[in-house]
Amino acid sequence: MPTKGTLVLFRHGQTEYNKLHYLTGLHDVALTPEGEEQAREAGKCIKGFVFDKAYSSTLSRAFNTAALALESSGTNNQLKNPDGSWNIEQRQEIVEADSGDFTARNKFTDPEILAYPHRYDVPLPGGESDKQMVERVRKFYEDELLPRMERGETVVVASHSGIMVAFEIVAGLKPEPVEDIWSNRSKVPNAAPVVFEYEDGKLTHHYQISTPGAPPQK
Repeated sequence: MPTKGTLVLFRHGQTEYNKLHYLTGLHDVALTPEGEEQAREAGKCIKGFVFDKAYSSTLSRAFNTAALALESSGTNNQLKNPDGSWNIEQRQEIVEADSGDFTARNKFTDPEILAYPHRYDVPLPGGESDKQMVERVRKFYEDELLPRMERGETVVVASHSGIMVAFEIVAGLKPEPVEDIWSNRSKVPNAAPVVFEYEDGKLTHHYQISTPGAPPQK
């Protein structure tokens, strides 16, 4: 019988920077009330999963989305610490791409952002390139997640829009692009769970779970 593993990924819930169309990068911006509700709705969508391990980035918007979703799922109290907090391992490898000097600036209207070369391997000023982001996600995926899939575990990861695209690239679902990722990240919905299914460590199927109340942020 094949060993079946399951990886559930989702972006954090809405933040104020999302509403303002700002590049957020490494700024630790809190969830809005709507973002918190999106996280709870995500939890309702994953209530059929019992997770062996939970990860988030080190930024609070990802960690708090994971915690709210796990609480709302009602099926994952095994991941609670003795004090009632959630045992979610925070990892630097899955923080959002560093948007450097463009952080907290509108990606749709800022003339300097609009004029900047949209290239996969060109770092943002004072920040990092999408290629650099993908490579750190690749290491996390290959070193941390794939061994768990080979063991047949069920794992949840809460991260960011750019990281969600990076996971698709490192999993072989999308080719490495020529154009950048960051200018198109609004296509990744807030707090909409995506399921990757594995057999013997090999990805066999993936799909998004519909999340009421969490449309893509424009």
